[in-house]
Amino acid sequence: MSVVIIEDPPKDMRPEGAIRADVAWKLFLPDFMGDIPALGKGRIEPIRHWLWGELSRKQGFMRGEEVPPAYLLAPPLTPEGREFLIRTCSLWTNKVHLIQAMGKNVDLEVRGENFWTPPVVNVNATPRAHSALSKLTNEDEDGLDTQFSPILGAGKSYVRAYTIQQHGTYSRFHSHSAREELYLVLKGKGTIRIGEHRVSINEGDLIAKPTGPDISTQFLADRGETMRILDIEIWPEDERISKDAVLYPDHEELDLFGQGWYFTVPSVTISDALDAMTHYDTGYRRKADGGWEPKDIPGQKKREK
Repeated sequence: MSVVIIEDPPKDMRPEGAIRADVAWKLFLPDFMGDIPALGKGRIEPIRHWLWGELSRKQGFMRGEEVPPAYLLAPPLTPEGREFLIRTCSLWTNKVHLIQAMGKNVDLEVRGENFWTPPVVNVNATPRAHSALSKLTNEDEDGLDTQFSPILGAGKSYVRAYTIQQHGTYSRFHSHSAREELYLVLKGKGTIRIGEHRVSINEGDLIAKPTGPDISTQFLADRGETMRILDIEIWPEDERISKDAVLYPDHEELDLFGQGWYFTVPSVTISDALDAMTHYDTGYRRKADGGWEPKDIPGQKKREK
């Protein structure tokens, strides 16, 4: 089992049935040919998801050892783009070979060095430890904010680590309806708001935030130390496109995100569904204050009470 990446291949080095990552780059990342976008500058998920599907049709550890090599054609790659491809391919095979054709005809049977890379990163290392992480890290006066998912091959999870300076926080007090989260305190101590409670947390604490209860959380660096948090979100779907209702109790807002959703409603408009279900087959219109008024609706009798 192996994947052979051919970088910048001439026309006579394009094996039949090769995975055309060179074409995919033009489609998914036209402004970053052979590269990956810096954090906040673009989305790498679409090309990663496409590549995952292509590799799944040609490689995989339950296919046995006699699977022929899969050839993957790539544009000229930056070090960051090359690491992204090698790491992604390494999840599907034991051997990853690289041919840097650069316009020259090279014997495709020459395999050379095995660039297989394990799905391992050190969350405490500097971003320069992996070239791709230098693109996936923001560094400012608040510290480092690093996204790990693209080079770990994670599809349904979003893994990042961030710094919270003393007296600060990283996000609003919030809950999710679709994203499950786990937090690990890598460094420092502080407080986490969990619903109506405030809980002291310390280095090494692992905090769970499952979906279902819609419980809100927020970190506060209020105990005299800077905190470093590893934040893992697990999504129902690849590419992080699941529809998700995010409640911000402090701000009294309910935000709806996902395919076809991108809007905010005041959370004070949330009401129990018992009335709606009790009068499901009657005609009425719900008002902004939660009340109702009769309405003519085809096939239904007007609601009277």
